[in-house]
Amino acid sequence: QLSLTRCLQEMRHLSPPSPDIFQNKDNLKLALDGENLSIFDYNLNNANLFSQGEWDLIRRDLAYAGVEDDAIQALEDGPCDEVICAFRIRRELVHYKKLCLHLFEESKKIEQEVKQALAFFFWDDVENENLHGTRAHLDAMGILSTFDLNKGEDVILPLIHEMEAVKDAIIRHKSHDLCEMIDRKLIYNLAASARSFNKGLSLALHDARNMTKAICLSPRHPGGERPPKLCNLPSSMYIDQALLKAYRKESVKCKRNPANENNLDENLTCNENSKYTLPKREEDKNGVASLEKIIGRVKSELNWPTAGLQFLSRSILARGGFKALKIVEELKFYHKCISNLSSRIDSLLQQYKDSYATTIEQVSGQALSDSEVTALHSAAIGKLNAIHYFRGIWNVCTENTKWIAAIMSLSLKNSDDTSRLFVAGDNASANETCVFVPKEFAMGKLITNTRVLLDKVLIPAMQNAISCESWPPPLGSRRTRILAFDETTIQSTLVKREKLQVCTSCNGFFGVQWIQQELCYVCEWKKRNEGNPTTCIFQGCTLSTEAFCPHVRRCFVCDAPHVCDELCRFSRGNGEVVAALVETMKPMLLFLDFDRTLASTKSGATPLPNRTSTNQKVRHPHSIDSELKEAVIAQKLNGSSHVVTRNSHKADIEQFLRQHGLPELAQNVHVVPKKESKGSIIKEIIANASETTKEYSCIFVDDNIRELVKDPWLRSCKEIHRVLFVRAGL
Repeated sequence: QLSLTRCLQEMRHLSPPSPDIFQNKDNLKLALDGENLSIFDYNLNNANLFSQGEWDLIRRDLAYAGVEDDAIQALEDGPCDEVICAFRIRRELVHYKKLCLHLFEESKKIEQEVKQALAFFFWDDVENENLHGTRAHLDAMGILSTFDLNKGEDVILPLIHEMEAVKDAIIRHKSHDLCEMIDRKLIYNLAASARSFNKGLSLALHDARNMTKAICLSPRHPGGERPPKLCNLPSSMYIDQALLKAYRKESVKCKRNPANENNLDENLTCNENSKYTLPKREEDKNGVASLEKIIGRVKSELNWPTAGLQFLSRSILARGGFKALKIVEELKFYHKCISNLSSRIDSLLQQYKDSYATTIEQVSGQALSDSEVTALHSAAIGKLNAIHYFRGIWNVCTENTKWIAAIMSLSLKNSDDTSRLFVAGDNASANETCVFVPKEFAMGKLITNTRVLLDKVLIPAMQNAISCESWPPPLGSRRTRILAFDETTIQSTLVKREKLQVCTSCNGFFGVQWIQQELCYVCEWKKRNEGNPTTCIFQGCTLSTEAFCPHVRRCFVCDAPHVCDELCRFSRGNGEVVAALVETMKPMLLFLDFDRTLASTKSGATPLPNRTSTNQKVRHPHSIDSELKEAVIAQKLNGSSHVVTRNSHKADIEQFLRQHGLPELAQNVHVVPKKESKGSIIKEIIANASETTKEYSCIFVDDNIRELVKDPWLRSCKEIHRVLFVRAGL
């Protein structure tokens, strides 16, 4: 407290900036953006054209205006620390929502595999065995309920494969004669539970991703429109909608006032003993209350003149300070909305568990008629699926609430730790593995639970069954949900041949769920596991040897987006992934391709505009990848950066780099001669650089996979980490 008081006293004794330096706008050396815009041109229509998102941009504006470093430092240590903190929170939230997208995409991939297993293990109960199958299904549910329900576990535990009943069922699937109905229903029940659990995970991850993205889309200008998803909170959340649907379906007392469906002061009653009051949002005038408070503190604590206050306010607005403060405000309200979701879900889960336990007791505790068994069977299936579904939602919701609170709590005043929490690239569809999260982050483990269940139970049981059965399933097979046929069975199906694909290995006809790259599921599995393959298993692969990963027997081309970061030293991603690698690996050398990587040029075109040309494509200037530019700047702390390109316009590239504030990189442009590999140039640069040090590490980034894998030296050099550059936006 004494230190803070002394700091405030010292700031008051600092001389405020002279009002004269803010008077003549024409003489201010301001950094220009886009179409020669300065912060004085900032308005609702052009707000998105300004460089924004960092306090350094505001500091730069103040420095260009002539404000001394001591005065700027006083702002940072005092009134403007809230803006700096808001920028940090914004950055972490941007990466957190990308991470949620990564996890959502991964959960959707796993869901496809689980659906495949679910279709495979469905066993059609013929008419005379229908009741026998129903009772076996109920018995299987009872066996599994003693493991994953009564112990109070909140996930499908990977250790489920150690249950004796499950291990026996997996083994018995090797023999058609030994495999009993209870074994089939046991594995099918696990597949159904896994799908429901993963479906809940996906919904909650999608919800977290959408809401955090909506917050990140907060307007840059006070007059901008608030995203609809934020306006309609909390009813715009998928989780809230899922809860309401469940309440209505199960006839749980859950009343909303139709006249106030989207109002934030409505009350939601889930049962007679629980009452959840939805939070109220404190609206301010266009969201500028925080900014006005900061400017007021600058005036009262630092005695800045009116002209200086106006200049600082414009700079904060134009450089995204208002947006960052708005994001913090929206994030706080979102946290209020999700803070009671876990308890609401837990309450609903308990009702499902109690009802499910009662159903199982009814089946096992008394003699029932066939119609009663069938009715209880149908009810038990619905309740069990709901239990696993809401378990998945509950787990993600709990973690999301925890990390939203952690991001909100970031403060430069309260902590000396300014390290990053989350780093994630943009292209989730490319399965970038260059993602960095805190040690305690558990969302990824939730998806891993389903992955382990697939690898330890479902896939082994499926492979055991296929080993003793015909593939594709023969005529009369009771695996009726597998869309796979041979020349005989396809004659009796209603599915048209045009909608199926032919496997080049077994000549069977398959639906898209069971075939890729002209190989069916079984033939692909056999080829991957026969012997020790050193080439891609798919026909027609032009890089079958060079792009093959022997560690997991996958091709970087045909099995894309496969990566092998540790053993093959091969990643894929955009500029942010490269920046993250630079931050963690701290390489001595960073090598970058130019065309379609560092710059938007392609096919060896000059990056400089040709104003005299009639071709519109070459009249406009090319852009530089902002994330790769940040990586180059960050690399200065570790070593040097180099451009290795086949673009022959060396002088133009050098000028382009100088124009974009990279003069040091402009001195390291290397044009690769024809018929030479980029690896030979990189090898020469490393040889010259390593004369002063024996230890070195490098990162080589290129958008052409051939440049990364064709050179044998690049593939074998353990000091070089290769990155296939994929530019994509969210």
